Amino acid sequence: MSKFALLDLDLPVIRFFGAAAALAASATVACAASGPWTGSDFVEARLISAIDGVGQLDAVPLGVELRLKDKWKTYWRSPGDAGLPPALDWTGSINLKSATLSYPRPHRFELLKQTTFGYKDHVVFPLRAAVTAPGQPLDLKAKLDVLVCAEICVPQTLDLALAIPLGAAVPSDDAQLLNQFQTQVPSLGGLAGLEIISAAAGGTDKSPTLEITAESPEPFTTSDVFAEIEPPVALGAPSVQLSSGGRRAVFTLKPSAALPVGASLAGRAVTLTLVDGDHAIERTVNVAAGAPVPLLAWLASNAAMFGLALVGGLILNLMPCVLPVLSLKLMSAVKHGHAPLARVRTNFLATASGIVFSLMLLAVTLIALKSAGLAVGWGTQFQQPVFITAMAVIVTLFACNMWGLFEIILPSSVSNLAGSAGGDGDGVFASFIIGVFATLLATPCSAPFVGTAVGFALSGGTAQILTIFFALGLGLASPYLAVAAFPSLARLMPKPGMWMLRLRQVLSLALAGTVVWLLSILPEQIGMTGTIAVAALLLALVAVLALGEKLRDLPPAVGRAAAALIAIGAIALPLFLNQPAKSDVEAAIAHGPVNWTVFDRDQIKSLISQGKTVFVDVTAEWCVVCKSNKKLVINTADVSQRLAASTIAMRADWTSPNPKISAFLASFGRYGIPLNVVFGPGAPSGVLLPELLTKDAVFKAIEQASGKAALLDPEAKLDFSQVASVKPAAEGK
Repeated sequence: MSKFALLDLDLPVIRFFGAAAALAASATVACAASGPWTGSDFVEARLISAIDGVGQLDAVPLGVELRLKDKWKTYWRSPGDAGLPPALDWTGSINLKSATLSYPRPHRFELLKQTTFGYKDHVVFPLRAAVTAPGQPLDLKAKLDVLVCAEICVPQTLDLALAIPLGAAVPSDDAQLLNQFQTQVPSLGGLAGLEIISAAAGGTDKSPTLEITAESPEPFTTSDVFAEIEPPVALGAPSVQLSSGGRRAVFTLKPSAALPVGASLAGRAVTLTLVDGDHAIERTVNVAAGAPVPLLAWLASNAAMFGLALVGGLILNLMPCVLPVLSLKLMSAVKHGHAPLARVRTNFLATASGIVFSLMLLAVTLIALKSAGLAVGWGTQFQQPVFITAMAVIVTLFACNMWGLFEIILPSSVSNLAGSAGGDGDGVFASFIIGVFATLLATPCSAPFVGTAVGFALSGGTAQILTIFFALGLGLASPYLAVAAFPSLARLMPKPGMWMLRLRQVLSLALAGTVVWLLSILPEQIGMTGTIAVAALLLALVAVLALGEKLRDLPPAVGRAAAALIAIGAIALPLFLNQPAKSDVEAAIAHGPVNWTVFDRDQIKSLISQGKTVFVDVTAEWCVVCKSNKKLVINTADVSQRLAASTIAMRADWTSPNPKISAFLASFGRYGIPLNVVFGPGAPSGVLLPELLTKDAVFKAIEQASGKAALLDPEAKLDFSQVASVKPAAEGK
């Protein structure tokens, strides 16, 4: 036993096993407290106990013993790139209050660029079984689900049983075996010896690393470190640098696959299991940020992303979400095309200012939410039905204005301010509001480059968020800035005439279409009945505005008050409605040619270990680009047939808030949708697809992910070539 081994045990455990050893030497036990072996050609298992009788103990020391056939392996609690940890179901047990499984230090297995953590040959998982009634017999029945792998992976379900009768808690024949594996469980306490000093993010944006500093009272010998990080990141085997006579070690781990653009290791929670010889400890810490980056280096590293955000913002102008704003601004250009150049410039600058102001306000809000530990994302306001109904009311009012049902949509004081600033109701203030409105409607769209840029921003610090959102604002405002810079462009429009009335009617149809799109989101959030009620209120609003001029016998204030009450009622209605209850299957499956299943992140690794390919589609009813991807790519005959034939298709519906989906997005450095990822034996960390899908991209990702299943029999050596005195913990052939 290692000189460190006893440090891994709490003192009561040490005393217990010490007493057990003494009693074992002087007592003859009639029968060992162990259950019968059960198993298959690959693995067999049984329950064992360190004592022959329950005595008066509150908790009984037990173990789950596995014997694996030659070349077969099973998994640790964190399997690595593939695999599943063991799972126990204690249904049918008598006098069992709870059961807590512990894991001995794992071994690292590597082959074909896949890393797994687990055990081979023989392992015992120590188990603490708390009893309901001390002094009463303990009758255990367990269903053990375990995955074992060699050239293939075979899931096994084994029925285990063990009865511990009344009697003194004297040590059993298996006490020494259980003690042997109990000493291999990493220590959680602050006992003297091996210790983890820090964990920090290192490297560069393109090549990040996780650097772990540890110390030992004796020189490190055979060492390894296992990192379980949230959100999950697959990390390769560590390289080590020693100092202080070999008593201080810095382990450097690199992601085995490139992190999503903008993703960072800093700030994440990480559970570290450090192994050196027979000694192991476990600590959970937060990854600290690395050394500050010089200003010039920071600007250089962020310049490319700034340009990406600028282009993404520009492309947003072409997305259907912004169509209503383009309609409004087109009418403005027609009206002011022959106005003084200064006035044209001022109005278009005001619209650009409204866009940039809104995006900077959104950035500050997201910074505050992120600092408070809340989930943040691009377009998540569309997950709130009150926001959607408010937008529907606003767009309806704009449409009614273009239909000529009314001319003043703002309170008189605001209208007067707008008129004084610009000469009429289409002045500076109104133009500024149009810019704000453009931003609100643009946020559910994730145009090419927008998702990447937003992910980079939200995974970084305050400076990155402000910089990237400012660039998005400039990109979205660029058409208006172009007219402001060259106002003579507006004069290319024809002179006002009767054709403007027809144009207003056509453009109002685009606004009406936007209202229909907004209403189409609501059934997933407030149900069909609630959606119909909101639609009825919007129609009532249109009717009141249409009848306003005909109800001459009533004071004008009556019509305005009625319109205001109807608008407020439509906006507030979702507050009094509950989200419709649905089964998971109903929530996940959409009508169409693809047989979708419910998104379950925990099942993806299991499916990969079985050699299957998984296509994940994160979507929402309010995501226009998502719907475009489905119609133009996913639901087409050739793609849907390929998905049905060779993949498990999972749909993650983000129409309403879902923290599991938010965490999944964040693990890829994304905070907006659409997001499509393909997982498989050839790409266990996933192949990320572009925001705008193409058939070719989908087919290539499926081929890459479904490559030949990697052999999970492992055992490649760690790269400790830099330090000859440190031997690898992974075993070689």
